[in-house]
Amino acid sequence: MAQIVRQLVYDAQFLQHGPVDKISVRNLDVTVNAGVDVWGRQRKQRAFVTVTLNLAKPFDSAAEADALDRSTVHYGKLSKQLQSSLQNELSPWVSTWDLAGSVRTLALQVAGQTPILSTDVDVFYQKGSMLGDGAGLSSSVYVEDVVLTSKVLYLRNLKIPCLIGVNSNERLQKQPVVVNLWVECLPASRGDDYAKLETAVVNAITNSSFETIESLSTMVVRELREKFFTKDEDKGAYIRLRVEKPLAVPFADAPAIEIMRPVKG
Repeated sequence: MAQIVRQLVYDAQFLQHGPVDKISVRNLDVTVNAGVDVWGRQRKQRAFVTVTLNLAKPFDSAAEADALDRSTVHYGKLSKQLQSSLQNELSPWVSTWDLAGSVRTLALQVAGQTPILSTDVDVFYQKGSMLGDGAGLSSSVYVEDVVLTSKVLYLRNLKIPCLIGVNSNERLQKQPVVVNLWVECLPASRGDDYAKLETAVVNAITNSSFETIESLSTMVVRELREKFFTKDEDKGAYIRLRVEKPLAVPFADAPAIEIMRPVKG
């Protein structure tokens, strides 16, 4: 059984292998019967799937011959196989975790006898967020002596107005903060809770009135611990939270802070 670890642990193990050649297909547009919509309902929806196959050996022979062989993977076949399999009209509903697993299985089938070191899969729902750019799940599986996997649920670029700032003018009107949130080592049973997670984040921030984004960010983590991560199975998870304040510095895109905290502090 795979051991779920934090992304930093996974990356450290991966880097020990040295330079790695990769084959990837990015943002493959598919309609899937998976995950939940922005209202938390099980519905067919549009997803952008990214899959990366990290090769156990360089694709030198394919490069030297200028022809595809078993040292590499045909990305055209990979794309077509994913599209035809994932968009099956008769497919029953599956969780996002299971969808990511299916993508990995299909990719390895296409790879065939090509030696694969690890796989990275990202499933992104552009309309999985009410106030942001979307929500998604990234899953990486590395196989050597032991099987390590990293699973990260994320919310991308939530734009939430709140009262924030130390200057007198900033106390007069709400301004937007941009929030990105990653939850690492989340149990599979919570992989489709991104709509609920967004609601918890928005509720925490909307009515706040801090002077610093440092205080704001730690409050959000505290609120999530108390009101969202309430199950025993959540105890191994970690929250990584990034908060940007785009209107604070006129000549920069945005100042930002980022924190990492265990769910059970």
